[in-house]
Amino acid sequence: MNQLCNRRETKRHQTALRLQQCAIALTLDRGFDSWTIDDLAAAADVSRRTVFNYFDGKADVVLGPVVELDPERVAVFVAGGPSGDLLSDVLTMAADVIEEHTSDKDMAAAGRRAVLGDPRLLGLAHQRFEDVTAEFVEHVRQRDGDDFSPDRARLLSRLVVTLFDNAAERAEAEPGRPFAEHFDAAVRDARDVLA
Repeated sequence: MNQLCNRRETKRHQTALRLQQCAIALTLDRGFDSWTIDDLAAAADVSRRTVFNYFDGKADVVLGPVVELDPERVAVFVAGGPSGDLLSDVLTMAADVIEEHTSDKDMAAAGRRAVLGDPRLLGLAHQRFEDVTAEFVEHVRQRDGDDFSPDRARLLSRLVVTLFDNAAERAEAEPGRPFAEHFDAAVRDARDVLA
């Protein structure tokens, strides 16, 4: 039974990955608004219904699933952990998310190019970022209280995204290294610049 479940999960993961790769390729080739779900289904050799079994719409396929933080990690963060230093703890959470969501560096780089190359998709990615930022601000304020202003929490969120984007640029320039190493290098450089 376990083996059957594992095979199903593996197949499900592979199908979702193939759909996302095809959606990114279509976006790079035609632009986000110039392909349909039917085009995607044909490119991935699946039915239209299969696409919607995996994703809610076009933007979700290209951008990938919305990142959801592990509730246990959030609880540790809100309680002041894991180290007690806000910046270090935010970077630890970011590193955990990166580790879980950057297994395919080539697809991540292609996805970044697709987003940056298409104004509509860039707007959708920005809206997603704003939604995640609102959640992040709430976690920081739960942790540090009302004295930590929402403006400061939003700034901290944007700094982490800038570090992530810098790491993505580094990964494109030097693809042989793990993404986490590029992120760590971006953090070190930022600390040096801001010191």
